[in-house]
Amino acid sequence: MRFLNFVRVIYKYIAPYRWLAIFLCSSQIFEAAFESAMRISFKFIIDAAIVPQNYSLLVLILLLLGGGAIVFIVVGLLGDFLSAKLGILLLNNIRCSLFERIQSLSMEFFGRRSAGDIINCFQADAEKVENSFILGLPVVIFCLSNILFSVIFLFSLNWQLAVLSCIGLTFCAIAPANVARRATKEGYHLRQKEGHIASVIEENLLSQSVIKVFGLEKRVSKDFSAQLNDLKQVYVRAKFLSSLVQRIPSLAFVLVQLVILSLSAVMTYGNWISVGTLVSYQVLLLGLHSTILNFTWGLPYLIDGVTGLQRINDILAEIPEVQEAPGAIDLPHFQSDIYFDNVSFSYSKDRGGVKNLSLKIRQGDFAVFVGQSGAGKSTIVNLLTRFYDPDKGRILLDGVDLRDCTIRSLRSQIGLVSQEVILFNGSVRENIRMGYLEASDEEVKTAAKAAEIHDFILTLPQGYDTPVGDRGGQLSGGQRQRIALARALVRNPAILILDEATSALDPATEVEIMTTLERIAKKCTVIVITHKMAHALRADVMFVMDKGCLVVTG
Repeated sequence: MRFLNFVRVIYKYIAPYRWLAIFLCSSQIFEAAFESAMRISFKFIIDAAIVPQNYSLLVLILLLLGGGAIVFIVVGLLGDFLSAKLGILLLNNIRCSLFERIQSLSMEFFGRRSAGDIINCFQADAEKVENSFILGLPVVIFCLSNILFSVIFLFSLNWQLAVLSCIGLTFCAIAPANVARRATKEGYHLRQKEGHIASVIEENLLSQSVIKVFGLEKRVSKDFSAQLNDLKQVYVRAKFLSSLVQRIPSLAFVLVQLVILSLSAVMTYGNWISVGTLVSYQVLLLGLHSTILNFTWGLPYLIDGVTGLQRINDILAEIPEVQEAPGAIDLPHFQSDIYFDNVSFSYSKDRGGVKNLSLKIRQGDFAVFVGQSGAGKSTIVNLLTRFYDPDKGRILLDGVDLRDCTIRSLRSQIGLVSQEVILFNGSVRENIRMGYLEASDEEVKTAAKAAEIHDFILTLPQGYDTPVGDRGGQLSGGQRQRIALARALVRNPAILILDEATSALDPATEVEIMTTLERIAKKCTVIVITHKMAHALRADVMFVMDKGCLVVTG
């Protein structure tokens, strides 16, 4: 991503606060102008006041500089405060855009991108963009303004020396251009590698029980050390190139300054320029040297910001695999049947799904899909909920192709309880209400009673207001499953789906939940995904899957 493109993209995030940004840019220009004026003031102080002993002019110059210094301080402090405010506004705007975009993406994206890498975009990459705008860009604006004012003053002092100085400054600016491009590319690789490291750490944290029970501590530590070694190599290249972008202009300017100092000293010795001109010229050059150092200090922030924004844009540019068709209709309430019409789907070349699948589930059925792991059972759930769309064939709900209806109207009729129960870090009441945000307290209790978890909830310290802990860690597996079931039931679904929802439970709890489902099935269509043939004995209709194909219906 080129710098101008970076500015164009970043502008849309600061557009709501553009007057704040304009003030900050103006404050940087004012500070640059004042500093340059301070440097050229030596000529007037020496040549017009001190040498001719003009005391009143000396006092006037010092008063003007003092007044400017007060404004300089006020503008600087106000700019620092507003810069901090704009920084968090920008950061929140980026994170909000990212978060909203992620909500719209299909499940295919989450299977392809790791959670740790995505979180890294929210944290490290977003902060890199903020730093580039709050630390890098103001420094660049200040330095470019300072260079502009300094060059104007240099020409006013002596145009011959100014021409030589401009040639030197141009060389200093051009010298690191190629290195900057390579630094940006390596910086992007570094951000990608850091995202991968974040994914490895996240996976390790979520897998601690497996690591400990199988004694994998040394193995995962060894693998992590290898990952860090790879990171080290990328890090060294990226940071060295970034440092070169800083170092090259500074080294080049030292040579330029030495040449100019020699020439101006000779010209002063020969009375071609005054002592005040010599002093002001050298002070301006020293200021330019400091400016270039600050400029190169700010460049790495811009480079990091460009690479961070590129990774953020990678997510923002993602196109959902599942999209609503133009003119999609709202699906009427489910009344008749679900029909899979010669449906085929595969997740990738190496991961199959279902092949030439045709089946019908009638409204009010208690349907059970049975098969071994990898048979394609969960794929049916993913297709019915439109987490994915078929590669071939179609799925009809009351004769309407799911691709022709709005996703919200479809999913509003479905309640889903997955094998891995996801509970939010809130109260029991809040977790059940997630199924239907407008549910009243009475509707929450009715759903809990239907899931046969109400009596247990009343025994908790705070009843329905008891926190469930991170991912429901304060509850047992069966309790989490029943709360998830209540969450699905509170939306009064026309279709209730349980995807291996009882596979991790003890036999007694599993029997209780299946009995509950039989009762619920009298009010809605229930689809159960399982690998246990015994569950099929409770069903109205059974489908046996094997290697993505339907082999038995009964």
